[in-house]
Amino acid sequence: MRKNKTAAVTKKNRLPLILILAASAVLIVLVILAVIYFTGPKKAVKKYVKAGISKNGGKNYFSMILPDYVVEQLKSDEKWEDMIESYNTDLSEVKNDYKFRIKDIEKSEELSEYALDGAQLYFIEMAKKYDTKPKNLDTHKGFEFEIKMTKKDRNSKKKTTESTVVCAVKIEGEGWKIAEVSSSYLERLSREQK
Repeated sequence: MRKNKTAAVTKKNRLPLILILAASAVLIVLVILAVIYFTGPKKAVKKYVKAGISKNGGKNYFSMILPDYVVEQLKSDEKWEDMIESYNTDLSEVKNDYKFRIKDIEKSEELSEYALDGAQLYFIEMAKKYDTKPKNLDTHKGFEFEIKMTKKDRNSKKKTTESTVVCAVKIEGEGWKIAEVSSSYLERLSREQK
């Protein structure tokens, strides 16, 4: 009779352990999915769009479209704060007349090898545009996104829907950056250089 009681106690002791292990596995999977969701290309595009329509979004906007070394050069040249202030001022004027709302952000296609090569050239051109010595970047992957937004005129109350295409490009050591062009433009850029 004692053996059965001991066996029953052992089985009861295993049940909480099994539940704890199962809960731990589920928690690990949820953490991994959250990291992917909150740091992925769509999140980068959302951050970019919100920066583009926020009252004080200049810092995030430029941080999303420029490689980190360009940002550092602009800071050392003491141009960074002026760029942000100018951008925010211009955007405030636009926001006085219009109200913007994100309607949809849709991933359309993964970037080809040609488009990824073109993305490197695109970011080199961005560096030159901001008077920074270009550096080669290691682009891993990328996706094209279509962004749909509603724009409401504050005076006439007229609403329009606008659509634009951008590419989110993952750069080694920097994360996701936004190229404000289509994947076909990046491919053309690459092919023209070869």
